[in-house]
Amino acid sequence: MTEHHGLSSTNSCSSSSFEPLDSVGALLEAARREGLRLTTSQTELDQTGLDFLVVHATDEAGVPWIVRAPRRRAVVEAARVEARVLSLVRPRLPVAVPDWRVHTDHVIAYPRLGDVPAVTVDPAAGVRWNRVDPAAPSAAFIASMAGALAALQRVDAASIERAGVPVKPIDDARQALAKAMDETRAVLAPPDALWARWHRWLDDDAVWPRHLALVHGDLHAGHMLVDEGGRLTGILDWTEAHLGDPSIDFALFVGTFGKAALDACIARFEAAGGRVWPGLAFHAGERWAAFPALGAMWGIESGNEGVIEQVRSMLGTIAAESG
Repeated sequence: MTEHHGLSSTNSCSSSSFEPLDSVGALLEAARREGLRLTTSQTELDQTGLDFLVVHATDEAGVPWIVRAPRRRAVVEAARVEARVLSLVRPRLPVAVPDWRVHTDHVIAYPRLGDVPAVTVDPAAGVRWNRVDPAAPSAAFIASMAGALAALQRVDAASIERAGVPVKPIDDARQALAKAMDETRAVLAPPDALWARWHRWLDDDAVWPRHLALVHGDLHAGHMLVDEGGRLTGILDWTEAHLGDPSIDFALFVGTFGKAALDACIARFEAAGGRVWPGLAFHAGERWAAFPALGAMWGIESGNEGVIEQVRSMLGTIAAESG
């Protein structure tokens, strides 16, 4: 990482000595030590994210900033990878990504990107969609998403390797999915029909891709920034980015917007230079159907019962579709 506008961008603290910051004042003081002077009206940390505690602040020029503190030691290492991914994709995408001006083991800070997330969660009002209709996403939204995914998947292998981006071969991904299914079966209790569906997909060599591509890995609507016209203009939170199964971002897309939108997105993706294969749409749908196993696995490993409850609800919807 390099210096930006007089602000530090280093990994100055050993992860072995990591202790999470636990107050608004502590986050702002950590940013101040790196040369960034911010103010905020927040009195409590934003705890909606699974990996980071967040403060929304403003600098002396009135520019809004995001200040984040890792919740756990493991997030510190993941953030180092994310920093490399951001540097890799920033000049290569038609949409914006965060520009980390401060990056230490304890605190990350960057100017807030413009526009709004497609989904926001209010503790009182619940989930709210912004500028995108999940039941009928606009052609402008689909085209902008397809263009961003095509650009992302066109990033060349040599650049990805130099950036030290994690690699998840297809065979390893299939084994990880099988393990997640086995280890969460007791917790999720998937119906027999869904269990059989999962394994038919895992065993069907014909639908799995023969190539790897750079993927965001967690491209849900809360990580999509959209403008007033409903076009994708930015993508947040690249913690899960890796070189792997090219269908992953499409799987989250079909789970959110449905098959018709997926088909339109894939057509636009191919027209924009994205690499497809005959089983992509089906494969993305089956990957989405198996997502509860991965989600439950993460919930078990992190001790997050709320996530497990969420994927149980998702499982019920997917199981109903499986018959």
